[in-house]
Amino acid sequence: MTQKITGKDTDDSVDAITQILNYALDCASKGIMIQDTNRKVVFFNRACEEITKWPKEEIVGKDCGDIFHCHTSTGMCLTEKHCPGTDIFHGKLSRASRELLIRRGDGSECWVETSAAAIRDGKGKVTHIVTVLEDISERKRFLDEVLRSKTLSTLGAFTAELAHEIKNPLNAMHIQMMVLEREIRDIPKMHEKSKTELLETVSVVQKELIRLSGFVEECLHFSKTGELNKRPIDIHGILAEIMSLLLPQAKLSGVQIELDVDPELPKIKADRDKIKQAFLNIMINGVEAMPDGGRLRVSAKRVDHEIRISCHDTGPGIPDEMKDKIFDLFYTTKDGGTGIGLSVTQNVVHAHGGTIWLEPSKKGSTFVVTIPI
Repeated sequence: MTQKITGKDTDDSVDAITQILNYALDCASKGIMIQDTNRKVVFFNRACEEITKWPKEEIVGKDCGDIFHCHTSTGMCLTEKHCPGTDIFHGKLSRASRELLIRRGDGSECWVETSAAAIRDGKGKVTHIVTVLEDISERKRFLDEVLRSKTLSTLGAFTAELAHEIKNPLNAMHIQMMVLEREIRDIPKMHEKSKTELLETVSVVQKELIRLSGFVEECLHFSKTGELNKRPIDIHGILAEIMSLLLPQAKLSGVQIELDVDPELPKIKADRDKIKQAFLNIMINGVEAMPDGGRLRVSAKRVDHEIRISCHDTGPGIPDEMKDKIFDLFYTTKDGGTGIGLSVTQNVVHAHGGTIWLEPSKKGSTFVVTIPI
């Protein structure tokens, strides 16, 4: 017996297949978004919601560019002119892939890899674009960290070589200036005013030589931050030592230093000298940020399997536009600063398997360091 398929049966069959396809796309592990020729979103699956933090109810029917504000790593905004989807609609491309930084529904940003392709009708006309999205933020962070590690390793070797080459001539010049100073003082028939002027010139040169020598020493220290000599150390003792070192300078600036350390803090395996230098850099910055007085509060406590050290000052704080650059090598906002201190600190902390960040503060600046126990 032959069963006759009616038009209604065909329609029901198509509807059923459509529902299955929609369900399959909605359950896909990667984000899938479909747009019409006006760039309006007509489909937005669950994975897209998870990646972008935007619910589909707020996306469907809207221009994706108005929602995501896509831009590249250089900050270039992908307007309608630069959007790869527009090129697909215009027939310039059949598919396109890009890495983009998008604005998410919770206000954060996220790196995504997008792969867009055309959907055509029976006549070959583009009717929609389907875009597959994948969150690559972790991959980008990992690759950036690998690149940074390789760069710092190369830079460290170069810095050490350069510093050694510069150090000896600087020492020789410093010795020659000391000899010149002595010779000038011993000239019997020179007018006192002329002698004083010459000695002042020599003094200026000597100060610059001393400053450059200090810079070279910092460069040498930077190149060796990855070499650790670990042994059990007491964080409380190190912070107390640094506090004693800074007290005279702090008192001159009217800065009060407070130390709050958990008395039952366990010892950690670390390079004592390098950890001490790292915390000294942070605390010196805190004191120098308050030339008109203030309070520097340093605390340390155990949090799960790590020790967390917080250093808060009541200074003017760090402007938002500078917060992403403070750990960059040679970046400084201080007169006479080298821009090496915080970069060295970050290298030391990372070498110990720890983390360091600038925590949001209503007033002043708060640096937080964690070191695993």
